[in-house]
Amino acid sequence: MSEKQEPKRASITESLKQYKEKIEGISAGNNLSNGAITDTIPKPSMQMFNQAEFEKNMTKETDPDLMMSFEVIPLPSKGLLYGNKISEVNVEYMTSKDEDLLTTPSLIENGTVLDILLRRKIKTGGVNVDELLSGDREAIILFLRTSSYGPSYNVQVPDPRTGIAFKATVDLMKLKYKEMTEMPDERGLFNVYIPMRKKNVLFKLISSGEETKILNKSRAVQEAYATEFIEYGTDKIKAHVVAIEGNTDRSYINRFIDAMPAGDAHKIRKKILEVSPGVDMQYEFTASDGFKFKALLSVDIDFFFPND
Repeated sequence: MSEKQEPKRASITESLKQYKEKIEGISAGNNLSNGAITDTIPKPSMQMFNQAEFEKNMTKETDPDLMMSFEVIPLPSKGLLYGNKISEVNVEYMTSKDEDLLTTPSLIENGTVLDILLRRKIKTGGVNVDELLSGDREAIILFLRTSSYGPSYNVQVPDPRTGIAFKATVDLMKLKYKEMTEMPDERGLFNVYIPMRKKNVLFKLISSGEETKILNKSRAVQEAYATEFIEYGTDKIKAHVVAIEGNTDRSYINRFIDAMPAGDAHKIRKKILEVSPGVDMQYEFTASDGFKFKALLSVDIDFFFPND
């Protein structure tokens, strides 16, 4: 991806020259030919000095090594599922200060570090990080990672035959966007037929912010009731589904999903995955004996730190 060029800016020397000429011009205008000073012409004073404008000019850079540049990143969703229809975003390259952010223990612990990073790096107006679809979010994170540390990503992956993990290097440049094979209806909804209950289910795609809220709520319920497992998967289906055979009553939908056979739940999850735009994070690995298999890469804070 080619780096975008910013408009040419005045040098610090030119800014200082213009400022000096401005002040000298004001001083010269205050001196009349007969040497008298008139009260109608203002005298040079500190009130004429615009500190904000001066600092703005002084901080303009022309050295490309001192400028922050960005890349235009196309979104896998193509903007089709957003009200503002934004299909691409300007994303600023990461700096050393951003690495400081990624190593802040408190932000890592509360799980907000990647959200804050995205808010800092996305420069397109009208983009709310919490409203991004997970796939679009992954695409931006993938760009930030590859542009900062390169495409090589070392991982430990378990052999599905033995469960024994081995070291492997992932080439992140091989990850591609999933093709959108099905478009939503005019309301942004998708349909899936569940064979065991023999009903049509309408569902929407939820944002990454909604997914985070569902996860936090599910964890809170697990802790409050001391259950052995978290009901995140079921709670997530409830958030996706908006109607069952035309019935939009939320209480009915929740009770229906709680009683739904596992096969139907699997059908809904599979359909959601199929129509969700994003990066195909399935990567093909090769074991030492040549056995090939696919495993899912996860995008989290460890994704940013090369371990070579």
